[in-house]
Amino acid sequence: MKKSTIAAAVGASLALLASSAIADTSNDASAKVFVQVSPNVSVIFTDAHVDLGTVQTGKFGGTATFRVDANEEAVILGVTATNLYKGDVCEAEPEVAPLPVNGDGALVQPERANPFNSFSPLLPWVAEANYLDCAGMRSTDVPYESAQNGHFSQDVDVNVSWDQPDPEQPQGEYSGFIILHTMLLGQPALASN
Repeated sequence: MKKSTIAAAVGASLALLASSAIADTSNDASAKVFVQVSPNVSVIFTDAHVDLGTVQTGKFGGTATFRVDANEEAVILGVTATNLYKGDVCEAEPEVAPLPVNGDGALVQPERANPFNSFSPLLPWVAEANYLDCAGMRSTDVPYESAQNGHFSQDVDVNVSWDQPDPEQPQGEYSGFIILHTMLLGQPALASN
């Protein structure tokens, strides 16, 4: 009797397996997946060249427009502006004196944002700086809050001025850089360049 019970049990098990194998001609499984979108900010220059016009002597300025996109409403903005060098040659001791950055600071004006805590949009120059071997000035960093919901995506105008103090300054093209520094609020302090 034991043998017949065992044989019946084995037979039933084989029949069950066979019917399962025949019935399952396809099957599916799923896995839950997820991703975290990290805080991010990007900045690009909307026009690679800004023509500052002509000057004989005196103060003059120009505006560079940058595009800033961030996935949060608040960003910190700062500026570095270099002196303007004849022939685009930045050297520690150039043969022709560069035209120096002038004024109290850089005027930073986003399309739809204001500085926090009634800060002025005129970011004062606070330190000497270098960019690609070109000497210049570095502004303070100021937080701005966007009027947009949940993001900061807009053009930012940066106005800088220079001085041409020498009536005997050699004529020709003088060039340099305006750099807009961006960082999300709450991140470590921006490094001066």
